[in-house]
Amino acid sequence: MKSYYRNIFKPIHIGQMQLKNRVALAPMGTRLGNRDDTMSDRMIEFYTRIAEGGTGLIITGVTAVSRNGTVATGMNSLYDDRHISGFTALAESIHKAGAKLAVHLMHAGMEAYPFYTRRKRLISPSDGIFGPNEIRFKGMDFPKTAMCSTAMTVDDIRIEVDNFASAALRAQKAGADAIEINGAQGFLLQQFYSPYFNRRTDNYGGSLANRMRFPLEVLHKIKSVVGEDFPVIFRMVATEGKGGAIHIEDAKEIAIMLEKAGVNALHITAGRGVSPAVWSLMMPIAEDGHIPVIDHIEAIKKTVNIPVIGVQRIVDPSTAEDILKKGKADIVALGRGLIADPDWVKKTAEGRPGDIRKCIGCLQGCIGTQMTAGFARCLQNPESGREKQMQIKKTDTIKRVMIIGGGPAGLEAALITGLRGHKVMVFEKEPLPGGQWNLASAPPGKRDFRWVVEWRTEQIARLQNVMVVTGHEATADTVKILSPDALVVATGSIPFIPDIPGSDSDHVVTAHDVLSGKVDTGNSVVVIGGGSTGCETANYLGYKGKKVSLIEATGAVGTGEEPARKVWLIQSLNEYGVKIYVNMKVLNITSTGIIVLHNEQEENIGLFDTIVIASGVRSYNPISEDIKGMVKEIYTVGDAYVMPTNGLDAIHHASEIARMI
Repeated sequence: MKSYYRNIFKPIHIGQMQLKNRVALAPMGTRLGNRDDTMSDRMIEFYTRIAEGGTGLIITGVTAVSRNGTVATGMNSLYDDRHISGFTALAESIHKAGAKLAVHLMHAGMEAYPFYTRRKRLISPSDGIFGPNEIRFKGMDFPKTAMCSTAMTVDDIRIEVDNFASAALRAQKAGADAIEINGAQGFLLQQFYSPYFNRRTDNYGGSLANRMRFPLEVLHKIKSVVGEDFPVIFRMVATEGKGGAIHIEDAKEIAIMLEKAGVNALHITAGRGVSPAVWSLMMPIAEDGHIPVIDHIEAIKKTVNIPVIGVQRIVDPSTAEDILKKGKADIVALGRGLIADPDWVKKTAEGRPGDIRKCIGCLQGCIGTQMTAGFARCLQNPESGREKQMQIKKTDTIKRVMIIGGGPAGLEAALITGLRGHKVMVFEKEPLPGGQWNLASAPPGKRDFRWVVEWRTEQIARLQNVMVVTGHEATADTVKILSPDALVVATGSIPFIPDIPGSDSDHVVTAHDVLSGKVDTGNSVVVIGGGSTGCETANYLGYKGKKVSLIEATGAVGTGEEPARKVWLIQSLNEYGVKIYVNMKVLNITSTGIIVLHNEQEENIGLFDTIVIASGVRSYNPISEDIKGMVKEIYTVGDAYVMPTNGLDAIHHASEIARMI
């Protein structure tokens, strides 16, 4: 099978560095580092696990070159000599695993984290105010200010040029094989070459040549300290995705400038960090499809003679092979794909591409939990970031394990207990496993979400010690007859129906009924509840050509969605003509219409063919009380446990419990 993917496994040089294959780990922030900015054992284990899985080039996550350029706690840093020893340990571990290491150097500029930088001023090309959505220049919308950035002086620029060079030298001393300069993610170097952010009138602003002056000075200084032969990669954007910003023709010129200046390879991405409206260019969601900017990457590759690394939601080997075969890029970089399955390359080489646990583009873990749990996680891969703690170990005592519920949590519990060697029986009352996750993959563009269920069912089918029984609802009698040693309740959740008079009317249904295709909604539909489920359901109905209204009692819809997904959803709802009403509470459903409270006044918003309740879910556990005393070990996982959360938490909870049995 390796010969089928022969382009993936062709060696390639970046300068004098030879890679054994053409797969790289894309740079990502993980927040797995120590709180004092030093390299942690967990971060080394994270990178090493991916290297052991066959990836040819490991590019570290964002590595700050100065304290005032740090984007968040727990990230990589190389602004001090005390960081060198950690990177030395990382380099040794990566090399032992057979991969090469490139250290990704950056300064966040106006995207730096002010609390972590001890409230030092945020620096950027121009004076401005950095708000939650965009940079706002001083005097504009000041009450909504989040952080204020100050234009760098020429002396400031000189200092940061030196900081980049010093950090590069530390990386080289630590044993890195290459340096990657970050000119993307909306960080400082991109802020300088972007006309959207750079409004200077001196030699560092105005023309593209002037705006590129600072990035090129950084490159030249790095080359001067590490030597001309030490490989240097530059990460840049092909487009920022908005008017008045970098577009593909600019990007081609930038690429030529960088090649002439001595860069050994280009790493092409898109978007910018400070603008949620274009976040999905930087980290595409499932609905954006695969490799959304590959045509831009190919256009840049045609303008230069150095290797080009292509990135952006490359999830399967066939796509990667096609990119390389057609010459659209020389190397493919996977970020979330290698978090979801560190053995992506190994499985491809062994002729097992179907075994790859693919990224579904949900952003729940890789982005979302960095804001909550403190480090990047993965819905598909509970081991990510906890590689040492979450190893699957064979059991010393084989047990008969019964699992009630075949949703994501139940399937994860079955897979892990099965891999550990237990004898497992899963009971799912529906004809097909998957539970509510089958509904989550129903809205337009979310086909990739089905991989959560498909991968687990395929892996379970290969285990002779695991049996899945569908179309059968397990009861207390079932438990009594089978008398398992351990029982896992994974019965999930059911729709929450608010106490609204008239909610039991015939034309009132749930979002679950709609997404499962059980009901014919007619043409005019109102969805009550503007959270994630309500928005997804309204979007699904809009896609079906229905006339849809969406009602939310609070001041905003899409609460709980990851920012990039929320932006996409709102845009899609608008494209389908969905009418969105906020601060509107439903009081009553009558034969003459829906009575709501809006602006402290009661209104009748009219009649609809169907009213859809999308007010969330509640835990469903109909069996635990009935089986008390029957089984020595009883565990409840996922949504059935206390309070429903999301797919990531359900799978991770089940995965952890399965390791305890």
